[in-house]
Amino acid sequence: MLTSGQQVPQQKAAPGQWITSWLLCGPIHLTPHEDESRRGWYHSPGFETDYLKAFGGETNLRVKQGDVVRYHRGSAEWKLFNSPDSIIDLRAAVSDEAPVFAYAYTELISDKDQTLFLSFGTNDGGALFVNGRLIWDHPTQRGLRIDGDRVPIALRKGKNQILFKIEQLGNKWEFCARLQPFSASELARQENIFRVDALQDGKAKLASPYHEAVLEQLVKEVSINIENSFGQPVWTGRRSGNFFAPIDLPSRTFQGYTAHYDVMLSSGEKINLHDQFEAGIKKEYTLFSNNRTDYSIALSSSASPSEKWAAEELRHWLKEISGADFPIVSVEQSKSPRIMVGFNNVIQQKTGMQPPADTDETYYYKNDGEDLLIYGGRHRGSMYGVMSFLENELGCRWYTPRVSVIPKRSKLTFSLMGHSESPGVRVRNDFYYEAFDPVWAARNKMNGSMGLPDQPGGVESYWSVHTFYPLVPPAEFFDTHPEYYSLLNGKRVPHNAQLCLSNPDVLAIVKDRIRKQMREHPEYLIYDVSQNDYYNPCECDKCQAIVKREGSESGIMIWFVNQVAESVEKEFPDKFVGTLAYQYTRSAPKTIRPRNNVVVRFCSIECCFAHDFKTCPENKSFMTDLTTWSKQAPHLYIWDYVVNFSHYLMPYPNFAVLQSNIRTFRENKSIGIMEQAAYQSRGGEFAELRAYLISRLLWNPDIDTRQVIDDFMYGYYGRAGKFIKQYFDLTQGLVRPDTHIGLGLEPVDKIFSEKFIDESLAIFKEAAKVADSEDILRRVEMAKLPVLYLRCRRTPFKALHDGTYAEFVTISEREGITHLAEAGKPDFDAFHNSVKHAK
Repeated sequence: MLTSGQQVPQQKAAPGQWITSWLLCGPIHLTPHEDESRRGWYHSPGFETDYLKAFGGETNLRVKQGDVVRYHRGSAEWKLFNSPDSIIDLRAAVSDEAPVFAYAYTELISDKDQTLFLSFGTNDGGALFVNGRLIWDHPTQRGLRIDGDRVPIALRKGKNQILFKIEQLGNKWEFCARLQPFSASELARQENIFRVDALQDGKAKLASPYHEAVLEQLVKEVSINIENSFGQPVWTGRRSGNFFAPIDLPSRTFQGYTAHYDVMLSSGEKINLHDQFEAGIKKEYTLFSNNRTDYSIALSSSASPSEKWAAEELRHWLKEISGADFPIVSVEQSKSPRIMVGFNNVIQQKTGMQPPADTDETYYYKNDGEDLLIYGGRHRGSMYGVMSFLENELGCRWYTPRVSVIPKRSKLTFSLMGHSESPGVRVRNDFYYEAFDPVWAARNKMNGSMGLPDQPGGVESYWSVHTFYPLVPPAEFFDTHPEYYSLLNGKRVPHNAQLCLSNPDVLAIVKDRIRKQMREHPEYLIYDVSQNDYYNPCECDKCQAIVKREGSESGIMIWFVNQVAESVEKEFPDKFVGTLAYQYTRSAPKTIRPRNNVVVRFCSIECCFAHDFKTCPENKSFMTDLTTWSKQAPHLYIWDYVVNFSHYLMPYPNFAVLQSNIRTFRENKSIGIMEQAAYQSRGGEFAELRAYLISRLLWNPDIDTRQVIDDFMYGYYGRAGKFIKQYFDLTQGLVRPDTHIGLGLEPVDKIFSEKFIDESLAIFKEAAKVADSEDILRRVEMAKLPVLYLRCRRTPFKALHDGTYAEFVTISEREGITHLAEAGKPDFDAFHNSVKHAK
């Protein structure tokens, strides 16, 4: 605001306060682009002209209210404008013409030298000068986004000049600005201060999203270390000015680099940043063209079985894609160009890397000139590299064991290829029936199993679960030793109960039998000692004394399992003994801690699955138990649930929580995750999509799930995917803040209605019309099955007589669906009888 005798608006430099008092000057008319394609992407002709030279110029402005700017097409007066709110409406204050621009000037009074963020938004683009220096220039046409731009500015003690130059190309014309506190961490989060740009001659130079004037005020010094794609250092430098000088990289070969920046700010704060860039003279290589290739697939003579399998996979799918045959040859006899699969002496020489551990699942694929290198650990790393190369670079998808989408291409050229990933979770167990196929699991990077499938690359397997009775069978011991089993209400019980864990003979038997299992079946990673799938723990005084002391039934469980684990530790140092934190043992003990060779499988069976674990009040106690176990257990393995056990086929709107819950498990140091689902037959609701999406999330919990779902919808369902996606969104939209879904969601639940069923069936009718083939029509009908099932359950008499039940039977029998719920045949028979005899 202006005070008496003041001719320029001034405001105190206060973070958070909107700047609402401005001198405005305009409109100043611009010339439309002759080339319409440049409109909205480049400033209009005339914008770069400095119209303020009579007043010191844009970089040395001396202006006051009432001054008049004259230019060849007219004049404009500086006028005071005090906005009633945070947004300055230039159409109201200046003009509604276009193309034009206006100046906006104000002064900020700072009580000290300081750095702050100037946070602003403009419609359309423009330029910004602070204390006479251009620090921001944006030519693109755009709408107003409050705080859309945030630039660090160095304010000096006293008066500071702020000059905007804001362009108008049509529609709304407005801007807003305020100061916000500066922090180095926030600066690092919003955008890298530095980057490296490639030049046409193969060289490179340091660059920044900020003008050099900003950097000179903001940065005291930056140290730069650059590595090539193999992690080898190639350039080091230090700069405290002349930031944008060229960087003379030692190689002109086009390749990828990583730059590391250690930035010392003028404020004394430090920021560590990194980014990746490409530089060098591009050369194009042809992998295949017109059914021909000059490439071979090169394998070391010492390649592992999974690397040999991966090479055959690579050859097979490349042939499918290109029509060209890629012969498999030995690395020792190969010559360029070639695709090398598996780490070998040649790759070691090229990369300078040491051989990765056999079990390391991190993979790399990259080119060294015309050669392509794909490598990782011998067990699964190289194999995963091959499958990811086929996915990422060639578009291969293995949606289900039966459905693969392999694009055809006549030619593939490249100049630079490079990618590396490590698994987000060590042991990944996708427990859908669709995911049990060992080849599908290998292609989709699933390595966990309860059992020992003959899977390429092998698995990180878990021997059994609920093993108290299998280890100490009541049929073998109860008649002679009833004291081995739970004491309940003063009586020893041999059924639907547990073991007496304080009994030393029970401990001796379990030690012996776990040791025997490890010796006879050394192929497992984890050997289970866990409660039966009932409640009824032992109530004897000795057991309950430990329970009382530890505040949980898990106390005596860990006390018992620790002793078993200690007994096998020396003979089997690379094996684990596993147990459950499940139902009555879910809460962690007060003082006893699991040994280092004990794995605790933590279970989420009581949770709400409509909302994620962190935010739903229904899951508060679960999160408390999870975080406690995470601190206490050296190895936490999650047993999570993603299905409605009572109704496998019924709509189950829990997709929104899959990613957030897996991230929560990762944050709590889980070494493995099993997502238990519809595991006994085909036919779970969206089972194919769920198995595929979960495999992606277990490998990388940070993927874009929406992108994966869309990719599946259109890849698996073709043109019908548009409608299947509509049904998917309709179903997921059933969840509200007060919706809580457990593992037993029922057809009569309030989230379902006849309107939902009718809308869903109408969508499927449209999907069937555009199905590209008979196979895709069958997939559409499988997706429709949950809606048919829901109607049969809700209104069985209607379903029996309107054809719904008949359609359900036809599809389910055709697709071999044998389980409608975990209970199996009794539930299956009960469902069909309830509909057939409905009245």
